[in-house]
Amino acid sequence: MQPTVAAFLAVCIVASPLAMAGDAMPAPQQNALVQKYCAVCHTDKSRNGGLTLEHFDAAHPDPGVAAMMLGKLKSGAIGAAGLKLPDDATIQAWISATSAQAAGANRWNVNRMEDPATKASIVSASIVQELPSPVPGIPDSYRLTVTCRADTREAGMEFAWSPAEPKPGQVFSAFVDGQALSTYKVEGTEKMGNGMDGSSGPGSIMLYATHQNVPAAKLAMPLPAQTLTIRDALPNETVVFPFSELTQADRQALSTCFSGTIASR
Repeated sequence: MQPTVAAFLAVCIVASPLAMAGDAMPAPQQNALVQKYCAVCHTDKSRNGGLTLEHFDAAHPDPGVAAMMLGKLKSGAIGAAGLKLPDDATIQAWISATSAQAAGANRWNVNRMEDPATKASIVSASIVQELPSPVPGIPDSYRLTVTCRADTREAGMEFAWSPAEPKPGQVFSAFVDGQALSTYKVEGTEKMGNGMDGSSGPGSIMLYATHQNVPAAKLAMPLPAQTLTIRDALPNETVVFPFSELTQADRQALSTCFSGTIASR
């Protein structure tokens, strides 16, 4: 059985090497903290918030993942693991290291992987956009991850938010190059990946996928030429993802999996 695009989204955190010499916290210490406080909930299986952190490596961070983690760290979300928190100095050093790793998250980060079983090419591109929030120093962060598997043309486009959460039932709209694509409803919950009691609203939604087990499979979507715009994921906020900034080679690799005309859900 071939791995699905959703499975490959789970490994996209181990890419984009970044110099860590200036960080106050050594990579092994940060890895230990992530495993203790974050990976217990953001697992390969649950992918809460569209993230798995089981394989996080601070020596080779993905800026987009770091950006989404940063808001959670600043807002105190690591307490969701139900463990005694580190001292303030450790938390501040952790925030500082993660902030450095998030540099460049607002630009497309493209990773090319290979399925070890079939040698098929899988391309993943992600970007984070930030908007001011009512909480000083903690912006609303939105991440878009686009994935294409070349041999099966299996596609995925996932939209995530951090640290604020839309209210249950929140309806938001998506536009491709200014043309209305569809509306989406935020519903359901995410359970703690470590098996503890408690849940929260979802931290991500699949905008488009061709895998038969994903509800968004019924939606046709071309790869945006200029922009993908999301309105009201959080009330009165509009976030724009600049597809025009993808290189021609990256666009060609991703467009293999995206076709069709815009259709209403």
